[in-house]
Amino acid sequence: MKKMFPAMVIGAALIGFIAGYAAKPSPPGILSGHFDDLSMIPSVAAQENKPEVMPFGFNSPREPALAPDAPPITYWNIDDIRKASAEMAEKATKMAKEAGSGSSQSFGGGPVHVQSRNFSMFMLYRLHREQPVLSLTKVNSVWDDAEQHAGAYDFYVFTAGTGEMVLGGKIANRQNLMDKDGPVPGEYRGQPVIGGQTYKVKAGDWLLIPPDTPHQPKPDAGGFSYFIMKINVGVYPWNLIR
Repeated sequence: MKKMFPAMVIGAALIGFIAGYAAKPSPPGILSGHFDDLSMIPSVAAQENKPEVMPFGFNSPREPALAPDAPPITYWNIDDIRKASAEMAEKATKMAKEAGSGSSQSFGGGPVHVQSRNFSMFMLYRLHREQPVLSLTKVNSVWDDAEQHAGAYDFYVFTAGTGEMVLGGKIANRQNLMDKDGPVPGEYRGQPVIGGQTYKVKAGDWLLIPPDTPHQPKPDAGGFSYFIMKINVGVYPWNLIR
């Protein structure tokens, strides 16, 4: 009997180990299988055809696409940007001398033309005037009207020329921007800016303008051009962002 006792203890321990291992739950979503000669056999089939998990539900079949109209990878050469700046300046100078064109707010051109539901990118030129003209809001001035966009950030990279940008404060004579359908909600124009801060700008400078912040360009002689990105705050449809 004494000789059988160690064998009985070992046998009981082995039975307990097997019972405990069998009762242990499998880690969810990682391994599944069965016991075969006391070995855990992973189920490879459980991992087959499982889509890659992407952050924030990106490309999830249950969620709308995050960037359905994303532009392709795009490269712009700095030489083309500089050439575009010179061409816009020439165009603006000619148009400023034509009757009825002096109140144009800005002049566009160049190779950058991108728009998605989240942002847009393009280039603009601002003209320096020696003689006052009527602005869009009928103010007689050498400066373009100040702008205020409730629905978008403006991000500028100045590409040529020098001047000033007046930021913040309040727009006197503020009016809704008008288009063929009437007032554009959240888009304002007018001048002068009262209580704003003036920044000297030159080619190579960057400027971030938060939503609903008045801003007025005041270019030096020769004007200035800039790349601009408008970033939708996610509240307004693009047809209200100008």
